[in-house]
Amino acid sequence: MAMTKREKLNYIAENYMRLMWHKAYQVTSDAHTSEDACQEAFIKIIRLADEIEDVTELRAKALCCIIAKNTAIDMMRKNGRMKPTEDVYLDLENEHEGSGTPEELAESAEGIESIKLALEKLPESYREVIELRCFYEFSAEKTAEILGINANSVNIRLSRARKALRELLGGEKEERTEATGNGRK
Repeated sequence: MAMTKREKLNYIAENYMRLMWHKAYQVTSDAHTSEDACQEAFIKIIRLADEIEDVTELRAKALCCIIAKNTAIDMMRKNGRMKPTEDVYLDLENEHEGSGTPEELAESAEGIESIKLALEKLPESYREVIELRCFYEFSAEKTAEILGINANSVNIRLSRARKALRELLGGEKEERTEATGNGRK
């Protein structure tokens, strides 16, 4: 049975608000500012509630935390207590040829674990974009709204995140090949 919008929002408030507050507090180091950030984040979540299919999934929990953290960052910037930071992008110009695609690696249980580990190694700004665009299937515009950046930046981050994943997964495949003695040099 599908939940109504009100039921979804009640579930989020009851189950994720404390975690959202902790994510905001990591940014603000102030209880009151964190509460304010959570309230603003919840308003954003209200607008997205219809797009969240199952609020009990881990993906919904992660989405709420991302929104709370980014709302706290925006509040700190507006109050002049945090300067906007430039994202540090990895230099990924030299990709390994023939290293296998993420799709090929995902065909095995070992491949799925490799992808999870590679995602954890990505910068947070890349992970957020991948989660919102690929897991939640939000548009670039909706992702931009959630993250507080423009749609072009979303597309750039997504492209760079995919390249970084290919690089990380290619390096792990080479390490596995060398460990089993099947590598040719």
